[in-house]
Amino acid sequence: MKTRLTKKRQAILRVLEESSEALSAAEVHALVPEVDLATVYRNLEHFTNEKTIKKLQLGTQEARFEFQHEPHHHAVCTECERVLHFTAPDEKIKKLLRLEDFKVDELEVTVRGICNHQK
Repeated sequence: MKTRLTKKRQAILRVLEESSEALSAAEVHALVPEVDLATVYRNLEHFTNEKTIKKLQLGTQEARFEFQHEPHHHAVCTECERVLHFTAPDEKIKKLLRLEDFKVDELEVTVRGICNHQK
């Protein structure tokens, strides 16, 4: 059963829906300063558990959260920690993995390397 969408939850979710980047809890809080940081953390976890948003652990930085309008994967620059979004056919990836005795429920691909901005 989904919990009701309070004004604070609406504000947090709107920030994520309108962002083109994955945001940390602190970044979300900066965009909705009327909501205290503890409430932001609690609601980000709530939305993650409900699968409304995705929680990303992309490296040494803190967890980031994003609303995925379209399913996609991530490439992370190991120099500047820039995150690029890309799509790839999940069915082809599943075939390449050759996991015949395994039902894949969710597929997340994170590629690490150095982006062109570092050259």
